[in-house]
Amino acid sequence: MLPKSTAMKKLTALFFLGLTCVLFSCGKKEADPGKGVITFVVGNVILERGPEKSKADIGKEIQNGDVLITDEGATAMIAFGENASLLEIQSGSRFRFDDIKSDKKFFQEKGRSWLLSNKLVKGEGLSLGTPTTTAGVRGTKFYTTVQDGVTLICHCQGKVELENSADHSKMIPTSDYLTVTKGTKTIVIDKADLSKIGIPYVHNHSELSNSPVGEKNNLKQEDFLKIQELAKKKLEEK
Repeated sequence: MLPKSTAMKKLTALFFLGLTCVLFSCGKKEADPGKGVITFVVGNVILERGPEKSKADIGKEIQNGDVLITDEGATAMIAFGENASLLEIQSGSRFRFDDIKSDKKFFQEKGRSWLLSNKLVKGEGLSLGTPTTTAGVRGTKFYTTVQDGVTLICHCQGKVELENSADHSKMIPTSDYLTVTKGTKTIVIDKADLSKIGIPYVHNHSELSNSPVGEKNNLKQEDFLKIQELAKKKLEEK
C-alpha cells in the first residue's frame, strides 16, 4: 500500500491529467459544449445507462439519461465543453443527467454535489433539480446536499433562482446564503446566523485535495450537526 502522501500525489496527478485532456483535447478536435466527460474518479462510482451498469471510468462520455451513483468515500468529476463547467459529484450520491446539451438539466436524487458553471452564453441554461427544489443558474457556483427530504444549497457565488417544487414559489438570494428547503418551507441561514453558533462561513465544499472547483471541506461533524439543528429550528419557526 502506498503511503498516504504518495497516494494523494498520485490521485492529484491523475486528476489533472484527465482534466487537461478534456480542456485541451489531447490533440483531438475542440470539445463539444454539449458533451460531458468524466475527468476524475476515486472510489466506487457506477454509471447507469438504461438497464446497463458499468464502471465510471475516466474519459467516458456522459449521455442524456445517464445516472452516476457514488458509494460512500467515492467522488467523480465531470467537465462540460471547452468552457469547462465543472461538476463534483460527492460520496453517497445519485445524480441524473436529464439533458446535457446547451440547456443542461440535471437532477440530484440524493447526496452532495458542487457545481461551477462558467458564464453561459446567450441561449444556454443550466438547472439542477432535487426532490424539493429546482435551482436555475446563469454562471455561478453552488453546493447542494439532499438528505431525508431536505435540500440545503450554499449559494457560493453568482445568483441562483431557487424554485420550491411543492408550491412553485421562487426566490433569488441577494448574497452567499445557505437555503434550506423542506416541503413548502424555505429558510435562509446567513453569515450572522453561523457566527452566533461559532461557525465560520467559508465556501470550502470539496471532498478532494487540490480540486479546481475549490478548497477541501474541513468542517467538523459537530459543527455540521449544529447547522442542522439551526436549520431545523428555523423551519419549525417559519
